[in-house]
Amino acid sequence: MKTKRSRISNRKTYYLVLWWMSQTPYAAIFENEVAAEAAANVRNAIMVTISGGDAKVEKVLDWYRRDDTGKPMPAEWRDLVGQIHVPWLAKPKPAL
Repeated sequence: MKTKRSRISNRKTYYLVLWWMSQTPYAAIFENEVAAEAAANVRNAIMVTISGGDAKVEKVLDWYRRDDTGKPMPAEWRDLVGQIHVPWLAKPKPAL
């Protein structure tokens, strides 16, 4: 009888930290969340949390943009033509 392997062992979390210096992009991958947050904080970087066997991106935080309490805000997503996809943008009223 075959035993099923536990899927929990395959669920590792990685932290991708992205930053720019002198017009050059840099990236680093961390397995430790505290180390990734420290690196992102020092560099005002973007931190991407990736977990699971299917490489699911859980969240993307922008350490340059912060809320009133000092916590990093979610990064703004843009498509190929540069339009911002955020729910809080005002939509134009239709012409009557």
